[in-house]
Amino acid sequence: LRYVYLYFFNPWFLKKCYWIIVGGDLYYYKTRPINLRHDLYEFMRKSVISKIAYLITGTTGDYKLAQKWYGATGKHIKCFNYPSNLYKEYEIKPKKHNTINIQLGNSADPSNNHIDVLKNLEQYKDEDIQIFVPLSYGDQEYAKEIILKGKELFGDKFIPLTEFMPFEKYLDFLSEIDIAIFAHKRQQAMGNTITLLGLGKKVYIDSGTVQFDFFKKNNVEVFDVNSINLQTLNQTTVKTNKEKIKNLFSKKVLLDGLQRIFND
Repeated sequence: LRYVYLYFFNPWFLKKCYWIIVGGDLYYYKTRPINLRHDLYEFMRKSVISKIAYLITGTTGDYKLAQKWYGATGKHIKCFNYPSNLYKEYEIKPKKHNTINIQLGNSADPSNNHIDVLKNLEQYKDEDIQIFVPLSYGDQEYAKEIILKGKELFGDKFIPLTEFMPFEKYLDFLSEIDIAIFAHKRQQAMGNTITLLGLGKKVYIDSGTVQFDFFKKNNVEVFDVNSINLQTLNQTTVKTNKEKIKNLFSKKVLLDGLQRIFND
């Protein structure tokens, strides 16, 4: 908030500014409360964003939305910004489970649309499945609602994850997932998505999002969250996806993007 005020009243600074678009900051355009206070704040944000010299994002789609919603005129620097988005080398051990393990969402945030997906999955409640739902951060009252609904629909097949895991343990957990479902309506959970695709997992995301377009344009096989089934990936698709993710999110690609930022 204070930075918006600073740059709104001192716009000459913006020719030296870089905006790393992380998601919620851009999509505030659609998620903000509609009232006079937030309308004024959004007016100031639009003025600031339209003059920022450089916009940093790994997808062209978010840059185009910034142009469409805020009249952004700055240069797009393509960079996926964070080491957490790097492809991770991981030796997949032989499958330890006989169930189909499903990960739903990445946090206790309503933007995961947990309830809609759980109702969609209800048709498979008699199948040999386990549904794992990360709820360790976010709105904990909302998390309680999701746990109650999940237990009601799936009983012991619904497994909420309410404690934070060390990174290596979380990577082990992801390696045991067969299908991941991210029903966000905007770019979100990219770290999880990239890691799961790099591990050869089947990933569902909303077909209306910029990351869906990004993966499709780069020939990474992802699936529409509105058409969920329990069929896992064939080995040809697993191999292709892993290679694509390895190339798209390599350390070299990240360093090249950072070089463009600091050397521009």
